[in-house]
Amino acid sequence: MLRNCFLGLGLALLVVSLAAAQENYVNHGVAGVRGLHAHAVLPPTAIFTNCGTGCTSYDTASGYYLAGSASADGPGQSLAIGFTPSAATKFAFALTPNTNYTSVAGSLAASLLNGTATGGPTTQLRQLHLHGTIPDYPTVAVIKYTSKRPVTLKGGTLYFLCEFVYTSDATMLWMLSNSDFTDPFWFQDSNTCTKPGTTWLNATGSTTPAAEIN
Repeated sequence: MLRNCFLGLGLALLVVSLAAAQENYVNHGVAGVRGLHAHAVLPPTAIFTNCGTGCTSYDTASGYYLAGSASADGPGQSLAIGFTPSAATKFAFALTPNTNYTSVAGSLAASLLNGTATGGPTTQLRQLHLHGTIPDYPTVAVIKYTSKRPVTLKGGTLYFLCEFVYTSDATMLWMLSNSDFTDPFWFQDSNTCTKPGTTWLNATGSTTPAAEIN
């Protein structure tokens, strides 16, 4: 079953439901550990999360395409989710749930971007580096992204976590959050996070991809 809700400039945000992966997609163009002596050891508070501590709570049945320029599914689609630290803090790592939808060998690229609330992502703040291996569908894994150089984020400033696919014919998925419809969410089909002059489209109000920023 297809439903069409197009955004401007002829682009469409593509999400696939894995419950019916080949035919059901929507065009829209989203504990502490107890130590010794009964002392509760809590994990650090995340800068941002819409998928719980460790990004363990997300929609396992639906994900947005992250696709290379020659992919048959949403070619070039790249996504960015916005977050605003409450105070100045050092970036440690990001977590997102991903899967390789078509099993074509490839990998994701990720970046921290500067941006604005009205214009979306702008310039690259820092390239991020993927740790581990993205599994083939239907297995989903929470993937960790880090920076090789220190990054200090300013309090009250909007930043974006962006992902796109390096390999031209590969298609990955970035799984949806369970209930985040309000955080900044932008997309484009230019298969990049950082190319100057890229036109980003605002998809805020759609279900946001799942992510945790630490």
